[in-house]
Amino acid sequence: MPLQTAAMTDEVLRLTLDRPNSLNALNVELLSRLASEISKADGEYEVLIIEGAGDAFTAGADLEEEESAGDLFQEITHAVRAFDGIVIGKLHGWVVGGGFEWTLSFDICYAAPDTTFKLTESEVGVTITNGSSLLLPMAIGSPKAKELIYTSRELDAREAEELGLVAGVYDRTELDQQVRDVALDLVENKSHTALRLNKHVLNHAADLDAVMEREEIVNEYCHEIEEMSW
Repeated sequence: MPLQTAAMTDEVLRLTLDRPNSLNALNVELLSRLASEISKADGEYEVLIIEGAGDAFTAGADLEEEESAGDLFQEITHAVRAFDGIVIGKLHGWVVGGGFEWTLSFDICYAAPDTTFKLTESEVGVTITNGSSLLLPMAIGSPKAKELIYTSRELDAREAEELGLVAGVYDRTELDQQVRDVALDLVENKSHTALRLNKHVLNHAADLDAVMEREEIVNEYCHEIEEMSW
């Protein structure tokens, strides 16, 4: 199975991308399962932890199935934002493309020192999606966001922490404990109502749905132009 689910407690669910031999490349089956499990967890769990098995969080889209993936990447972003509780990203290794874009919608992210972020869209001939045209400049400022998008340069964990893309960097053994401690603190010591409503107002500070619709139109146009140039 490309996605593993495990309840840490009655209120905390761990979702693990599990295609380690392909660095958790995102194929149609994995994308579909992930969207389904996030939606199914809504109302049943207060915290989701999303992580990757093996040597990476995800190497991004499975290029062999990229065309058939369609809107599935956007469905993950919509599902994460619609989930009433808190979504924690536990990151290590490669965090690439659509996987990087997803982290911008996660509520909190923690990373291992070996984590490397990369937006490959300009290299492979597609445009950014998942609300990244709004969320990335909001997170790190427009000049730095444009640099990462245009140059596709790699971003290490420490720089990501300095820019505010992750809340902290921890050694792999400490990372697991940190994520667990935060998840348990949220469910045991915080008001679930306040968490949900704070997430709601943060998510609706801007009209991300309209942004994502525009991104999809531009991305489809980019595909058409790229195909004509081959």
